[in-house]
Amino acid sequence: MELRPKDEVQRPKDMMFSTKSEYGLRALVNLSKNQGNVPYSLAKIAKEEKISLAYLERLFAKLKRAKIVVSVKGVNGGYKLAKPALRISVKDILTALEGSLAPYVCAGIGGLCAKKGCDCQSKIVWQKLDQGISKTLNSIKLSDLIK
Repeated sequence: MELRPKDEVQRPKDMMFSTKSEYGLRALVNLSKNQGNVPYSLAKIAKEEKISLAYLERLFAKLKRAKIVVSVKGVNGGYKLAKPALRISVKDILTALEGSLAPYVCAGIGGLCAKKGCDCQSKIVWQKLDQGISKTLNSIKLSDLIK
């Protein structure tokens, strides 16, 4: 059995997209297509996208905190985009749902590394990859996903 250094075992989780990203994007595309000038029901989105309503409610709470959607109370309530789909990037959405999108811990916020005083030679790889991911996700707008 191979033993790992202690700092490797305890380092923060690296980027990995989860169902939060997949379902959140699908739900926002659905909302964008269907909302019109009135709020759209999460129950309708859940049914149409075959996603648990309870799970969607948790995702939309995060999207609301990130000011991507707004909720409207009442009989005809539901959710609306907080701004035009053209002004919402996929990066905005995924960051709201997942947190940091850094591909590796040392490319994250402030270049944090599990090792004190880390100045490893491979760090530049993760930072360039992070820049590429950010640039790509920023360039794709929610409006681009609506067909």
